[in-house]
Amino acid sequence: MLRVESIVAAIHEIPLREPFATAQDRAPRTVARLVRLQVVLSDGRSVISEAVPAPYVTGETCETLVQDIEAAAPHFIGLDGTRLRPMLAAAHYAVPAYHHTARAALEVAAYRTYSLATGADLWRHFGGALESIDTDITISRTADPVKAAEVAAHAGFRRVKVKAGDPPHQEVERLAEMHAAAPSLTFRLDANQAYTVQEALDLATQIAAAQLPVEFLEQPVKWDDYDALARVAEASPIPIVADEAVKTPEDALNLIATTRVHAINIKVMKSGVTGALGILAIVQAAGRKAMIGCMLESSSGIGFSAALACGTGAFTYVDLDSHLLLNEPQDNPWFVQQGSTLVLAHTHRAGDGA
Repeated sequence: MLRVESIVAAIHEIPLREPFATAQDRAPRTVARLVRLQVVLSDGRSVISEAVPAPYVTGETCETLVQDIEAAAPHFIGLDGTRLRPMLAAAHYAVPAYHHTARAALEVAAYRTYSLATGADLWRHFGGALESIDTDITISRTADPVKAAEVAAHAGFRRVKVKAGDPPHQEVERLAEMHAAAPSLTFRLDANQAYTVQEALDLATQIAAAQLPVEFLEQPVKWDDYDALARVAEASPIPIVADEAVKTPEDALNLIATTRVHAINIKVMKSGVTGALGILAIVQAAGRKAMIGCMLESSSGIGFSAALACGTGAFTYVDLDSHLLLNEPQDNPWFVQQGSTLVLAHTHRAGDGA
């Protein structure tokens, strides 16, 4: 029997290739701060997981993540690594319910421990639907939009996520310039809660009038204002996607019952693995679209989300690109990046590259 011997968590900083900012950032970020977690088994082998906090989404920081993981560790020590459910249960009762990112790190560690201990293939565990997925790449608010669009198109990307937040007419002008420079690209506009209802509708209306290739507008209003999101989704001429508004399956039920949002962006770091799968089931049952996204995970975190996305084959929209924004080695045991395509690394599926 392979048992969990120890769990260690430490804060890491990975430089970003370029300064990065969303509408929620007071200043551009130059490093990604995350917590890396290592689980050591009784035979000496180990797996890694990570937690990437977004304080404006879950309220967590790297410091609170370390505290939560260290407090939860005694509940994992001695557990049988070949039994997944008891490890997931430990992640739930040992971490406060609203600390979604800490729970996510422990759940990913549990899945990878189970995979390593049993030789189980996580991609097959989640369904084995696809062996690769096509992702977009994100353009920061701090980037030169025309240059960034040209670089993305040249690299083989067909879709880019554009971080928004400026007045509607400025955003439309910027999108028009990007479209002129890279006409092959389709845009996904992510407002990160920047707008009022009227501003969001003005933006959507101007985009439609200009006939710009915008696939959707993501989280245009405050995360906790479901009435505002409902009003935008009802009147917008382009699809509306919810992100920060949905962290739990309960949130998904409430949002789907009260709004006509086109899709929900599901993130492991925002909801945990169990929560993400629960949200996905609700989205599918309601006939809405699912998107899988990320915070600023390294290749380790993206590797798990890629296995989940490929395994289920359930995501219409894929935004798993944060590893490309980090100044880290691109070789990893989880997947191979081929242009805009993430191809799972077949030879490392057992143990999920542990």
